Amino acid sequence: MMPSSEPRKAIFLFTHPRTASNLLMQMLRTHPDMETIEYPFVDTYYFGQDSLTLRRNVRMEAVKQRMQADPALAQTFQAAFDQLELSIQSVQAKVCLSVCVSDLSQQIRSDTNTRCVSQGKTPFIKEHAFTIMKPETISTYLAHPRSHTAQLAKGQGVGVVTTGTDYDPNDGNDGNPTVLPTQFLRSVTPVFLIRHPALVFESILRVSGPTMGAQVDDEEFPVDASLRWLRILHDWFAQSGGHPIVLNADEIIARPTIVQQLCEQLQLDPTGVRFEWDPVAPAIVAGQSSYQRHFFSTIQSSCGVRLDKHSAAQGPKLNLDVMTATWRDAYGFETAAALRSFVDAAMPDYEYLCHCELRH
Repeated sequence: MMPSSEPRKAIFLFTHPRTASNLLMQMLRTHPDMETIEYPFVDTYYFGQDSLTLRRNVRMEAVKQRMQADPALAQTFQAAFDQLELSIQSVQAKVCLSVCVSDLSQQIRSDTNTRCVSQGKTPFIKEHAFTIMKPETISTYLAHPRSHTAQLAKGQGVGVVTTGTDYDPNDGNDGNPTVLPTQFLRSVTPVFLIRHPALVFESILRVSGPTMGAQVDDEEFPVDASLRWLRILHDWFAQSGGHPIVLNADEIIARPTIVQQLCEQLQLDPTGVRFEWDPVAPAIVAGQSSYQRHFFSTIQSSCGVRLDKHSAAQGPKLNLDVMTATWRDAYGFETAAALRSFVDAAMPDYEYLCHCELRH
């Protein structure tokens, strides 16, 4: 059989903050068949020219001003998407070249180019789902719709970005909830990562409070404290004829070999998954920003999968009443009550996605 001349299909991991996505990426980062492209849109969402976050405080504005002073960093969604396309091509071209050189050192073959492309690496993209949602999508599903959505969408030119080739003028009119082209989304293999909202939302508050000034009563926290964006995008892929794969962080923590099963479904070598690694050296951590130390503390201090991060680490099942009591001690009654309200509202979306998850 002649090898395919098509590059391997890109994989897109859609996540949410604090869903143990750094653990999954750590297990896959050295996989010989793939190369990761992480967070192509998150800086644009928070700090770029098309910034959509409604979190307004001194800390956030200082970072935004610093980033927008550099034209290369103050990106629009279109510029970020263009860069993503280039990154995908670069992953494939780089590996293609290395295989070509290896082949040529042995002998000249007429099908060298075909063999090179077929042996290229798979781009593995990771991004939080809410960062690529259309503003009107987010506003529609909030209990209290964003008051600035129309101004942001019109004044800053946020809309459906276009792909560089074969642009379809009807793209974006098919229920696509994101700012990304439908053509692009249909070209990737979608994978979704979920985690119990009680663990996710408290962790967001704990790390985003000191670094981004997050509070449960700010306008952005309802976006942080919702899994609706993952469900909307999952269902769009399923209804569009795609076959989205859902992973649960609990399953990865309890049975890490589920990641090898994921690789098999993605036609990647399951032996490329790693289960152990060296923690980041203290001297390197000391030189990092406060943001890096807060958001990556768990993975940087680990040397493997930590069972204590499982939702049922303290018993057979997570007890929301007990957890709410610990929140009262840590944050006070009002914040604990707000967190519990967000968790209760998110449970139907979480349980819905749990029914779709990959299992052993």
